[in-house]
Amino acid sequence: MKKNIKIISILIILIISLFGCDSTKTNTEVYKGNKLNIAVVGKIPKINEDDGTIDLKKIALKDINRIHLKSYDAVIISKNYLSEAANRKYEDTYLNGSIPFFFVESKASILPFIDNTLTYEEYADRVNNNEDYIDGLLGTGNGQYQTWQYSYRVKNNKFDRTNVKSIYTQVFKAIEQIKIQRTN
Repeated sequence: MKKNIKIISILIILIISLFGCDSTKTNTEVYKGNKLNIAVVGKIPKINEDDGTIDLKKIALKDINRIHLKSYDAVIISKNYLSEAANRKYEDTYLNGSIPFFFVESKASILPFIDNTLTYEEYADRVNNNEDYIDGLLGTGNGQYQTWQYSYRVKNNKFDRTNVKSIYTQVFKAIEQIKIQRTN
């Protein structure tokens, strides 16, 4: 009798544990580093972090050549501005701006922002990058640069494009590392 009660108790605990496990949980990781000031061209993204940690300020694309880049830790350019952002007049800012630029949903990766021989659309047709949600670029001078790629999560062998907040958290961590390296 006592043995049966033990077995039933163990089974109940296992069943409750299984109901507590949800394989569809989303990543709710949150950036907890130093405060970051980020300029955003386009729509302000929805993120896991609060305003006390991440300060997102909307700016016009035409202003990225004129903004005081030391006032910001990075610039995020949203999808609707990518074609215009690939204009030759911004290339020098991307390659020599001393802060990283992140391009949201660029089908052309960073290519049209560092090489203006083709338009954004021409590069997008050739590259057709649909795996990465955000591509980053930090010019290091003399035409050199560092890049980042942040891909969509894969869920059931398919790209999960529904929850991108965790991708922004990864971007914020990279921005903090760049900021630390810049100050050392």
